[in-house]
Amino acid sequence: MRRITVVLSLIFFLNLIFCLNCSAQQSGNVVVDFNGVPQVVTYQAYVPLHNEADVLPVMVCVGGLPSGPDECSDKPWIQFADKNKIVVLGLGFTFVKEDWPRKSSYQFAQAWSGQALLDVLDILEKIAPIDKNDLYLFGVSAGAQFSHRFALMRPDMVKAVAAHAAGGYGHPEEFISTKFLITVGENDTKAGSGISRLQFARIFAAACEEQGVGVDLRVIPGIAHRWIQEQNIMSRQFFLKVRRE
Repeated sequence: MRRITVVLSLIFFLNLIFCLNCSAQQSGNVVVDFNGVPQVVTYQAYVPLHNEADVLPVMVCVGGLPSGPDECSDKPWIQFADKNKIVVLGLGFTFVKEDWPRKSSYQFAQAWSGQALLDVLDILEKIAPIDKNDLYLFGVSAGAQFSHRFALMRPDMVKAVAAHAAGGYGHPEEFISTKFLITVGENDTKAGSGISRLQFARIFAAACEEQGVGVDLRVIPGIAHRWIQEQNIMSRQFFLKVRRE
């Protein structure tokens, strides 16, 4: 894929370059050229207080439609970042409905959105001591589709994925070391494409188990296609568990 990356970021060098005594935020956007069409992706990163010797993991957060970069910028996530010295990176994508049947919308990381994440990580690497091969992906709905597909595309970079209520999945074709937490509402049974999100989740979990890939499927009682705080808590606990292993 021919790609032209145009960086239009607001880089706060005085606050971010190996900051020893402060936390900081970084925001901006990247543009990825996909088949002659510029795809603009916004991002917002929170870099916690860290020491010179620290190398920070990155939690990548992508919400559902509409997708904005501030999905994981509330107090519990910032406290999680500070306590565990994890960079929180939110991505914002524009969904083009006509791209969905062609598998070229942002939910399909292998098309162009995965490259956008790589470009943002390249930016962050220059201004903060991150480890690009120590990623933890959090996604809701359409964001869950992007998150798990990026992990399937680059399992060498992704330690764990917490994917909630995805409306479609790719499947691992071989063993990968990435671990998955999959949640879905027990009433998320509307089958717009012939298969419900509940069925999609169960099929993906079975595919992971067949390949020996670590997967934890949890069906959330009493909800349909919704996202509740319990899933955020599950995700944070899951990421910490994987980091301890």
